[in-house]
Amino acid sequence: MNKIWCGLCWLIFSSHTLFAVVEYEYSHQFILKKDEPGLVFINHKEVTKKPTAENPNNEYLLKLRWTLFTNNMLTLLVNYRGYPTQYILEKKYPLQRVMIPLLPDGENKMNSRTYLFIVFNDFDQRNKEAILDIFIEDNLQRVEVEFKPKKKPR
Repeated sequence: MNKIWCGLCWLIFSSHTLFAVVEYEYSHQFILKKDEPGLVFINHKEVTKKPTAENPNNEYLLKLRWTLFTNNMLTLLVNYRGYPTQYILEKKYPLQRVMIPLLPDGENKMNSRTYLFIVFNDFDQRNKEAILDIFIEDNLQRVEVEFKPKKKPR
């Protein structure tokens, strides 16, 4: 009887966490032409470094742009805090998304996570534009974010 009770509790807990909806603190959609930059300014509320001439507001810049779309795959270049990376994204799970940690995890890893997700939403063949969705998970409001360019009307 005890095993059945434990199994039932585990089933209820796992189904609850499986269907939980994630709410993001920031979301934005970039509609970018080839080599057009998308900029995300990230201002850390927890100032751990002294402001410098290059970074007076303790902001970090995330730059993204795409360079090639072929065979339904998008080549995406991302530069965050001076570290360039390249990703190949497709419109099928799990190859459609990239996760970039913005801040180190705090003591409680579940609540203090601060991540940015880049999701390849679609590619407009007529206008040659990639549609990328940006989501930022920041449960403890550790950052302030600004996006440039602003969302374009379709």
